[in-house]
Amino acid sequence: MVELIPVAEAAGFTAGCLAIHAARGWAETLTPILAYLVLSLGVCLLTVAGIQQSPDPDQLVAMMTEAMATY
Repeated sequence: MVELIPVAEAAGFTAGCLAIHAARGWAETLTPILAYLVLSLGVCLLTVAGIQQSPDPDQLVAMMTEAMATY
C-alpha cells in the first residue's frame, strides 16, 4: 500500500503536465496545483524511503496507521 502513494502522486503530476499543456490559458491556475503535487510527491518519497530504512518497517507502518486512525 505504501508503495502506491508515490505512484499516485506521479500520476497526478503527469496529469497536471498534460492539463497545463492542453489548457495553456488556465496555466496560471493549474501551476500552483502542480507545484503542490510535486511537493507532495517529494514528501511521500521521503516517507517511503524513511520507512524502508527503518530497523522494523512493519512496526513503523503499524504505528503510523494507528496514529492516523486516532487523529
